[in-house]
Parts: sequence; structure tokens; C-alpha cells
Amino acid sequence: MPVKVISLDEPRSMDNGTMVCEGLVGDETGTVIMSFWNDEIEVAQTDVVLDLKDARANLVRGHMRLSLGKKGSMKESDASLDNIKQSVNLSDLEYEMPRMGGRGGPGRGGPGRGGGRKPSGRWGDLMQLKRETGNKKYFNRDEMTEEQIVAAIKEMGGE
Repeated sequence: MPVKVISLDEPRSMDNGTMVCEGLVGDETGTVIMSFWNDEIEVAQTDVVLDLKDARANLVRGHMRLSLGKKGSMKESDASLDNIKQSVNLSDLEYEMPRMGGRGGPGRGGPGRGGGRKPSGRWGDLMQLKRETGNKKYFNRDEMTEEQIVAAIKEMGGE
């Protein structure tokens, strides 16, 4: 998958000596933040098009990040990407973190790790009902009015 490097932060050193650099990459469908690690930082340069192979998307505090992981690779591409859709940044959206450990059981995100917080208001009611019913429908809080949230709750059998 070819992506163009739009911007890069300054590389920083982690406590264990590992280097990381985050940058915004994109194509004609949108953009996403990508983490570049160690030797990858040398290849990733602003305005360079990269061919990514087996890259992976992760959620970091509910926001999407792209990285290569252990099995991914990248190389400079011969392709040119001129029409980057910068109006859509997938990393700006907040995604619901998957619950680990089954329904209602302890797991990541449980008490003591920020999981004890419940989103407030009708949105919180919708997210709770979605978890309880196992509904897989995607809801974007930023694009829904209060009336649409209430309608979605009713559609799933809530009140």
C-alpha cells in the first residue's frame, strides 16, 4: 500500500533506548498517524512515498495509529501520490476500545486503568447498550445529534 509522508515529528528516545518518530501519512482516501521505529526513521522523510507491506493498525488511547510491527516492511516507492485527502484524518476519530476478558469480566480497561469511567449522558447509554447487545454497528459521536443517539438507543431496544 503506497502512502505519502506528509509531516514528521522530531524522533525521541524511549527509556529503553529505542527511537520512535510519529508522522502523518496519507493517500487519496485519507490520512493517519504512523509510528516509525529505529531504522524505519531513516527511510521516512517528508514528501517521500513509501510502499508499506503488512502494516498494522492499532488503537492508542482510542485513536488509530499505523505501524509496521514485527512482520511489516516498507521501502521507498516509485509511485507518486499527488491527491492526498487531508480532510479525513482517521487518527482524529476516537474509537471504542475492545473489551478484553469477555462480557462484564475484568480485563484491560477495568477499574484502575481508566475503564471505570462511563461516558456521560445518552452517548454513554448507547455505548453500554451496544456492549450489552453485542451490536457491531459503528457510531461516530462527533457526527451524531442527540436525537440520532436517542433513535439508535430505541432501535437497539433501549429506552
